[in-house]
Amino acid sequence: MPDRHAFRGSYGGYAFPLYDRRQGPDATNVAPALIEGMSLAYGRAVSAAEVFDCILCLLSATSYTRRFAEDLEDTFPHVVFPADREVFAQAVEVGTAIREVQSFARVPNAQPGEFFRLASEPIGPVARVDYDAGAITLCADGSGEITGIPEAVWRFAVSGYRVLPRWIEGREGVNADLAFVRELRDVGARIAELIHRFEQADLVLADALADSVAREALGIELPDTDEPDADE
Repeated sequence: MPDRHAFRGSYGGYAFPLYDRRQGPDATNVAPALIEGMSLAYGRAVSAAEVFDCILCLLSATSYTRRFAEDLEDTFPHVVFPADREVFAQAVEVGTAIREVQSFARVPNAQPGEFFRLASEPIGPVARVDYDAGAITLCADGSGEITGIPEAVWRFAVSGYRVLPRWIEGREGVNADLAFVRELRDVGARIAELIHRFEQADLVLADALADSVAREALGIELPDTDEPDADE
């Protein structure tokens, strides 16, 4: 179960896989009517993977959670697909980059050599780490000092979960060798690129909200609100 024990430890999250392998190697959980409607709206064939990456882009925008915070307390996220074909292509491009970075499908574009500089080689296990003016010290004896850590990268959080500090905390007691430092740099570089990609997603979301495709055009039917609820 996603998220189990990661945040509260009391429940798991929801998972919506793109592919449903029970139905075949290429069967997806994206409604065929939605794919058909988007293909008609954009004048070209749209794949389920493109729909997924577009959604990932739009929901990754930091401004999305700020703008719709009240609604998100009560319901699942709603996606506003852009009416403009080029904006859709931008959403797919940004979403693809986010997915590749988050799933470790490629190395991050951010160059860790530009930051996360190793000031002293670590000797011993990872100890409790404190962040001070862009620097941390990995080992209790003062060795393993790493400088040049942007504050935005250190403070980056997902649903309140501080990614980099918790990544290090979960490895306390592990030998802080150079391989560990390389992994740490890789995680930091991924966070740095994600921050950049989320800013790009903000711009795409703004364009999508300014000109969105109608729900009816995508083959999505609204529920009949005139019908009484099952318990009425």
